[in-house]
Amino acid sequence: MSDLILKCGPRVNGHQTIEALLNDRVVARDSVDLASTNSRDQFVAMICKALPGVDRGAIDRELMNIKPIPGDGWDDPVAVDLPLLPSIPIDGLPDVLRDWIVATSEATQTPVELAALLSLAACSGMVARRIVIEPRAGWIEPINLFVVVLLDPANRKSSVLKSAFDPIRKIEAELIEAARPEIAVAQSNRRILESQLKGSEKKCAAGDSKAVADAKRLAAQLAQEAEPVAPKLLLDDASPEAVEMNLAAQGGRLIAAGAEGGLFDVMGGRYSGSVNLDVFLKSHAGDDLRVDRVVRGSVAIDRVCLTLAYAIQPDVIRGLAGKPSFRGRGLLGRFLYALPPSPLGHRKIIPDPVPDKVANEYENLIRRLHGLIESDDHVHRLKLSAAAAERFDQWQSEVEPWLADEGPLVGLTDWGGKLCGLTARLAAVIHLARWVGDHVNPVRTKVEVEVDSIEAAVAIARWAIAHARASIGLMAGDDGSVLDADAILKWLKKQESAQVSRRNIGQQFRSRFDRDEKRLDRALDVLMDRGWLRPVDDQSVRAGRPSLRFDCHPWIANPPRVSGLL
Repeated sequence: MSDLILKCGPRVNGHQTIEALLNDRVVARDSVDLASTNSRDQFVAMICKALPGVDRGAIDRELMNIKPIPGDGWDDPVAVDLPLLPSIPIDGLPDVLRDWIVATSEATQTPVELAALLSLAACSGMVARRIVIEPRAGWIEPINLFVVVLLDPANRKSSVLKSAFDPIRKIEAELIEAARPEIAVAQSNRRILESQLKGSEKKCAAGDSKAVADAKRLAAQLAQEAEPVAPKLLLDDASPEAVEMNLAAQGGRLIAAGAEGGLFDVMGGRYSGSVNLDVFLKSHAGDDLRVDRVVRGSVAIDRVCLTLAYAIQPDVIRGLAGKPSFRGRGLLGRFLYALPPSPLGHRKIIPDPVPDKVANEYENLIRRLHGLIESDDHVHRLKLSAAAAERFDQWQSEVEPWLADEGPLVGLTDWGGKLCGLTARLAAVIHLARWVGDHVNPVRTKVEVEVDSIEAAVAIARWAIAHARASIGLMAGDDGSVLDADAILKWLKKQESAQVSRRNIGQQFRSRFDRDEKRLDRALDVLMDRGWLRPVDDQSVRAGRPSLRFDCHPWIANPPRVSGLL
């Protein structure tokens, strides 16, 4: 039998509103004078009539223990908490990946979504461009991921990002060291050719026909030979043009990862004043990129493939959806979003570190993924098993009606329209991460994505819907007032405040508002509109800028009591 509980609401005319609930069903409700024996007895009798056999004495003792909540004149406030979004399902991930995610989240005391999305992106970046998935005949989907985790400051985003991509940095350093002699020779040969070309061009002026022929031959040879560059797997913040040039130099594949979000500012045209999205749009789709420039020269990349992995503050993306090119051209619809709650204030002081075995197995996983067909430029296609194809078709049939008017994805169709493609990408990454643990080179043989990988990908895709809606909503319609109001309300509850001044709130949150008075006022407006604050009637006039004072709703200091009885 579920608990019988008493729920205490606001006072009305000196009496406390009390509800008795059993199995979430109200069995009695009345305004009770908690100081009056007769009033309490009447309420106890009401409960006993509905539930014969309950302990009358236990109910009366519980009523006597309830602390009255002052609050005449206040209505019930409206919640301003951010929606409670679901936690990412990781049970279907390969053991190595899941163990690393759980251990890293514990060691850093960060939401599991942070480690999960960053590690999935790291895995996808190791196999992107060389492998694609074909969920149905004629439908080819690249398997690079665009992921972004939105988390407030001081949540150790950089630490988790470093742990997720450290194995890739190690691989990159080893590749650079191994290529150093070859690069040195190539650079020397190029300098020799350039010197020879310069000498031949000098002789051309004197009418030397052989020098003319030599100059043409040397110029053609230099044009055909790419300038030697060191291997690069990871790129931090850079302009779209720098991303294009690096992709061209690295054979069309690269990972851009960071915890600052500068790339989002650059994509939004912070420095150039215009929005350049072509490289990001085409690199997500696996298209060819052709760019002709007068100053920087032309860029030609076949099957360009970029993986994006960012863990940033919500403020970084606020307002991006207001740029028509971002939403209209579909860039925001290409990301896998996570907006987890901040654990600040509830973290362990001395958490368990990541076990060496778990860290080593994760690094080995990244290395084995990187080693798949490393020297082969042929594109390998993953196909679905019969059971996996059937399950994927079921998922598509489930998603399609959601895109219609009044469906769960209405207003989110730019993202929802790519949800099944995202599912296929996730399934491929999960499949390969599981497969490389048991096979030296699985793509050399017949490989099919099995139904367990599809199920794991569907679970994550289903989870992602609420996070995408909240994240894109934050970018589009919310100026941050709800987030700010939520933070202020949580602070007021910790202080158990009965009255507070605007100045006190501004001082407490000075780093958050950064002297933006209008932003502070918008947050206070939210709290007043939703019934948590109201201006004190007697606002004394003082010299200088007045500091408004607010009465706080009684629930801030005395939240409604819920008392278990059974």
